[in-house]
Amino acid sequence: MTFQDVLSAAQTLSPADRMRLVNALWEEVPPEDWPLPGPEWISEAQRRSDEYDAGRMSASTWTEVQARARQKAGLDG
Repeated sequence: MTFQDVLSAAQTLSPADRMRLVNALWEEVPPEDWPLPGPEWISEAQRRSDEYDAGRMSASTWTEVQARARQKAGLDG
């Protein structure tokens, strides 16, 4: 089975199942294999960190972020 075969099969899944697949696949990638962030991402992360440290930005837990994304995508009814 090729990557294209798997991709084509995945594209027939419902949006909720595609999201479950993405999450399941990502969970299988060990951190040492994660792609390194580019300079733009590092710059944005530093900017946000500075804003947070200065009290001009609040933070959310990963669980809260996931819940908002799922709700916005219409995956939680």
